Amino acid sequence: MQEFWTTGKEMIVIFSWCVLTFWFNPDSCIGAEASKAPMKGPHADTMQPTSTREPTTSCVQITFLESIKFYQKWISSTGGDRCGFRPSCSRFGYEAIATHGPVVGLMMTGDRLTRCNIWKSPGPDYFLLPNGRLYDPLSKNLIVE
Repeated sequence: MQEFWTTGKEMIVIFSWCVLTFWFNPDSCIGAEASKAPMKGPHADTMQPTSTREPTTSCVQITFLESIKFYQKWISSTGGDRCGFRPSCSRFGYEAIATHGPVVGLMMTGDRLTRCNIWKSPGPDYFLLPNGRLYDPLSKNLIVE
């Protein structure tokens, strides 16, 4: 009766063959058909192109944006993901200040922070995402005259 287990050299050869097969022929992978399906994400009308923004030259705006980056990297990351909204409040504030300037951006961020509390619930202003967070994009919070 032949031995079922392989030696170490045979295992390396088999593993290398599998890696090379899947590396050079990704269609042979399990679930390759699912990866060809179109990706689903936010609607195109809610997304704002980031490449059309002018470079930031305002000292005040740069200070606020760098403060938010510092908060995101050093303070918020230690406490975990606690914000009940998507995008998170700090990301919302960064986008608001970068898009609308420091004055309007700070007002929008302050408004968002006052709405981020334990009594928030889905409604006409924002809806519930599958992960339990509320979707509240920057584009839905503009005052249009």
